[in-house]
Order: sequence, then C-alpha cells, then structure tokens
Amino acid sequence: MEYRCKIYIFRLLCCGLLISSCLSYVSAQNTVLRSDSLIIEQLDKLLDSWYARNAVYHEQSQKPHISKPISSANEDSITMLRLKELTDKTVFPMVYNNDIKNYIKLYTKRKQSVSLLLGLAKYYFPMFEEVLDKYNCPLELKYLAIIESALNPNAVSRAGATGLWQFMYKTGMLYGLEVNTLVDYRRDPIKATDAAARYLKYLSDTFFGDWVLAMAAYNCGPGNVTKAIVRSGGKTNFWDLYNYLPKETRGYVPAFYGAWYAMRYYDKYGIIAAETKFTQTDTVHIHHKVHFKQIEALLSLPEEEMKLLNPQYKMSIVPASEDKAMVLVLPITYINKFLVMKDSIYNYNWDQYFQPAKISDDIFNITSTDSMGTYRMEPRRHVVKKGETLSAIGRKYSTTATTIANLNKISLNSTLRVGQSLIVGYKKIFIPKPKQDTTNVQSDTLIRQDTSTLKMIPLDTVASKLAPSSTPSQSILLQKDTMPVRAIETKPNDITNP
Repeated sequence: MEYRCKIYIFRLLCCGLLISSCLSYVSAQNTVLRSDSLIIEQLDKLLDSWYARNAVYHEQSQKPHISKPISSANEDSITMLRLKELTDKTVFPMVYNNDIKNYIKLYTKRKQSVSLLLGLAKYYFPMFEEVLDKYNCPLELKYLAIIESALNPNAVSRAGATGLWQFMYKTGMLYGLEVNTLVDYRRDPIKATDAAARYLKYLSDTFFGDWVLAMAAYNCGPGNVTKAIVRSGGKTNFWDLYNYLPKETRGYVPAFYGAWYAMRYYDKYGIIAAETKFTQTDTVHIHHKVHFKQIEALLSLPEEEMKLLNPQYKMSIVPASEDKAMVLVLPITYINKFLVMKDSIYNYNWDQYFQPAKISDDIFNITSTDSMGTYRMEPRRHVVKKGETLSAIGRKYSTTATTIANLNKISLNSTLRVGQSLIVGYKKIFIPKPKQDTTNVQSDTLIRQDTSTLKMIPLDTVASKLAPSSTPSQSILLQKDTMPVRAIETKPNDITNP
C-alpha cells in the first residue's frame, strides 16, 4: 500500500512539472507571437509597396534550398556555430535560445520578404553604415531598421511612429526631425538615420555602454529599462532583465538576432536578393518651390521614383524658397538635365500646381491717412539686364515668375528686352501732411474773446485816472478787476450806465 502511494505521488509530481513547463512554454510563445505580429505586419506592408511591385525576383529566391534533411539537434548546432561566427567579430554577445531560434525561422521561411529586404539593403545599408560609423556605433545596428520598418521609409505604426527608424513625433522633434504639412523628416533616410544613431549612442552611454540594453531602450524607452533594472535588484544583463521588461521588448532583441542571421545566411536557405529599382543618385539644392509632376513633365522622370528617393516630401511638393534651400535626390543621369532646365521646370504650369491667390489691381491703389500724413502703395520696378529671366528676377525679389508676369500682364514665355521696366511688387510710401503757417495772426483775434467778463465803464468814472485831453466821446472797455484791454470808439448815446 505504501509503495502504491509513493508511486501515485511521484506520478502527480511528474504531471505537475510537465504542466508547469507547458505553461511556461505557452507563455513564452505568446510573448514571441505578439512581437511576431508587428514584424509580420511590417513585412506584409512591404510586399504591397512600390518597391515590391517594381522589384525583379529570381525563381530560386521563391523556392526552399534542396538539401539533405538533418535532425533538429544538428540544425541547432549549425545555427549556433553560424551565430558564433557573427558575434565573435562584434560587441554583441553570443546567445542562442528558443526565442532567437523562432525569429530565425520566421525570417528564413518568409523568402520573398527577405529577398526584397536584401535588394533594398543594397541601397540603404551603405547609407546606414556611414552614419553609424560617424557616431562610433556598431554597424550591426543597421539590422534594427529591418525590425522597425522592414526598410520602408513610409512605414507608420499604429501608435504613429514613422519612417525607417520609427520615430514618434516628440522624439523626432527632439532630434531635429521637423514635421509639418508638406515635410516629414522622419521619412528622410539620411536625416532619420543620423537621428537614430545619435539616440542609440545616447542610450548606450546611459546604460553603461551596453548596446543590447540600448536596443531595448530604443524599443520601450529608457524609463522602462531603468525600472526593470531596479525591480531585478540591480542586474544589467538583458537576459537577466527579460521578465521585468515589457512583453514587446522581450521579443525585440531576439528579433534583432533573427534578422541579423537571416540577412547573412540567406543563401543557406535558397534565398537570392531581388533586384530593386534603385539607381546611382546625387543631390541638388533648390531655392524654389516645385512639384514632382513639374519635373516629371519636362524630364520624363516618373513621380513614383521621385517619391521613392524623396519620401520626406509627403505631398510631392518641395517647399523650398530663396531663404531656405532644400535637398532633392535624383538619379545621377538626371542631375545635369535638371540644372539646365530648372527655370522651365519651376514655371511649368505653376498656377495649376500651386493655385496662387488672385489679387485685384485695385487693392494696390488703396490709401490710408493718419494725423501725420498719407500712406500709398507704389509699384516697385526692376530694369531688365542682359541674360535675365523672370525666374531669376523673381528670386532676387523673393517672389515668383508667375507673380511678375501677372503684375505686368505678360505671359511666362514672353521675351524680355534689355532696359524693359517690370513691376516686381509694391511698396508702402508715406506722404507727410504740409505744415501750416502760424506766423500771421488775424488782427481781430483779441476782439473775438469772450466778453462775458467785460463791462462798459463811462469815461467820467475814470476820467481822473486818464490824461486831461480825453473827451467824453470815448469809453474804455475794461475787464473786471483788470487793466483796460482795448479802447473802442463809441457814440455817446450808446454808452449805458452799469
């Protein structure tokens, strides 16, 4: 009986351990699956993008590599050796566990996605490596952009993170990535990579030079990593902090290892890089607002290709001005054509793409007056010199060729004559009021004063105070309690006693 009880208890313990291990495994799988869903979502969006539609795939990249079947134990051993070969040459530690294994499977099984990622990497990775090296960051951090956006500069997460490096609005602004109606520099591959490198360097310096913790902080924020360190009792290794970090971050670092592995050993799984439609490019600095359709019309360069090279311009408009130059990336074969034809490009259907406000000429004839004088709008003129065009004149006065043409009632294609006078705008002129002459005072000024305080005094009353020669025919107009003000001749009958 005793023996049977022991057997029964032993079986119960074994069942308990089995259930516990199964629950732990399911929990770990759920964590990975939750992170997987975000990565798979980015990969699926990439396959629907313009890049994917214009890529050239090889048949081999769509088929699994034919090889002799190997046992799972051998597969793990081979994978570990390959990972060790990668990590031995970097600052990242050699780690291999179920989480990393699952992400390696995720990437290597999605052959078309990895094929397209390899094609895009030919364009983006040299750019990333140059910037990462500038800030003394490990070059392997370029694989983070695969996890963040699947190398799609137009990627936008559910939370609003945008671009190759998935910057939130506030963090992007903090690192100089301007966002407005027409421009979003989080989508600019060079500017966003520069900001990401600076941010990762800051995070590494914050967390003791540990680049794995820097990656974790890039995903969930430095505050959450700091909390995890405190809760763990001061541990600073990512895998020791694993259970204290947000669930998404637990899968973030394993996903990095999985993407890194797949992008280096893709050929072992029958994957060949797709040929994406990227050509050698160069940049031009422009000082005039321009729409991609204007360039497309005159250079026959597809608007979609310009959007691909300049994803930061959200509405296909480069809002450059004389005071603020902006960069435009073009295929190198189009650079000279653009520079030669830029004035024609700027003027082409300008009204159609930018719809300038129509201003009546009467508005410039308005005058305003104040106590000091009159203000009037007067035309500002420019005398045409040899070789000048409407566009060049417009840039000089911070206006456009279309505006000058409208002000002078000429067409954009009009031939300008040397010495021709053109209205280029209006200026406000002040005309002061003429000064009044106050030197001549009217002779009757004194007599016009208020006489309510005056009274007539007969001459007899004050005769003793006047000269003996005074006659009764005169009276003196005196102000009360004052000296006489003015003598007025009057008739004797007109004088009345007070």
